[in-house]
Amino acid sequence: MCEENKAYSRINMNVLLVNQYYPPDTSATAIILRDIAMALDSVCSPIVLSGRPSYNPEFRHGLYLSKTEFVDHVRVDRVGSTSYDRGFLLGRVLNYVTYLILTVIRGLLMHPRPDVVISMTDPPIAGFAGAIISFFRRSTFIYFIQDLHPDLAYAVGLPIPKLIAQIWNFFNVLLLKYCDSIIVIGEDMKDLLVSSKGIDANKIHVIRSGSVEFPSPKTDGASIIREIRKNYDFVAIHAGNLGYVGNFKLIIDAFRDLGSRSIGLVFVGQGTMKTELMDYAKNVDSINFIDFYPFDELSHVYSAADLHLISIKKGLEGLVLPSKLYSVLKAEKPIFANVPVTSDVAKIIKEYQCGVVTSTKDASEISKQIIALKESNTLGKMSVAASQASEVFDRAVEIRKFTEIVVEYEKN
Repeated sequence: MCEENKAYSRINMNVLLVNQYYPPDTSATAIILRDIAMALDSVCSPIVLSGRPSYNPEFRHGLYLSKTEFVDHVRVDRVGSTSYDRGFLLGRVLNYVTYLILTVIRGLLMHPRPDVVISMTDPPIAGFAGAIISFFRRSTFIYFIQDLHPDLAYAVGLPIPKLIAQIWNFFNVLLLKYCDSIIVIGEDMKDLLVSSKGIDANKIHVIRSGSVEFPSPKTDGASIIREIRKNYDFVAIHAGNLGYVGNFKLIIDAFRDLGSRSIGLVFVGQGTMKTELMDYAKNVDSINFIDFYPFDELSHVYSAADLHLISIKKGLEGLVLPSKLYSVLKAEKPIFANVPVTSDVAKIIKEYQCGVVTSTKDASEISKQIIALKESNTLGKMSVAASQASEVFDRAVEIRKFTEIVVEYEKN
């Protein structure tokens, strides 16, 4: 299939890609959207519809209603959504609302008319904006789902009134059934859509985020590695969002007394739970919290660890799949996953034998497993297995599958 995609000739098709974030924003959805847009640019005419950058103050734009720029030959239409800091909850909501309103207006008026509209799930209700545009512009609609809402928001305990969640879910099912195609990032998410939403399995495609080369670092990484490792013989890292998805307090409890064994734990990143977690872990010298490093230095961050942690609470399988799984595989590092055994993360780690999977809620049991890993001779084998799995889940291969789905609509 992938070989066939290489032979596709250029087709006369305009494809609109809807997502709030696009580089220079460095969210996972921004990066994968850039890769998709550049791949589509070789066979058709992609147009990205995004908001003003909001991840890094250095790259924030001035005020405007809309503007068009070309990034790596790809047309990027930016609407003048607010760009408050993402740590400010009300500001983040305003970013979402202004982006969605301006996106619908821009999408309905833009030229040329999109033949295909592809909407991601950033923000969580972006799919509705994409559907409105596709309906009035008579375009094919493809829904690319990274996180399944409102199910995820409700499952992690966000304060959403039950009635609001029910209404949101009702319209979300209508949205899913309206789609011409649905793309999800894991088999467990596909299974959930079929079993709980009644969606036809034939129109759901699994395309994973995939592994991609790290950006070229601008430093030798020595200071980053020193800050992460300190003087510990063995260091475990959780790199990524500290939100409601993971069992982070359980992990902290498991590592509380491991400092005496020269085992350190480092959380790299931001998130709604960070302040609470820092307070929960206070006075534990072996547990540290570090802000995100510059995007260019990711390779040093991932290589600094002996072990990478991934955590998903029970009941969230099929609703979310951390994209950092593929970054860890690319870094050729072992994984310790505290996740439901039926999740895609667990299945991948077990199949390729690149780490340890446990669903226990017993912190002492996790402590024993971490100590056993440190003292074992299996970490090297897991690293080799991670490298092999990374090749299987190469992002370029996954994105070729994406391109093939889009091209099929030109044939139809």
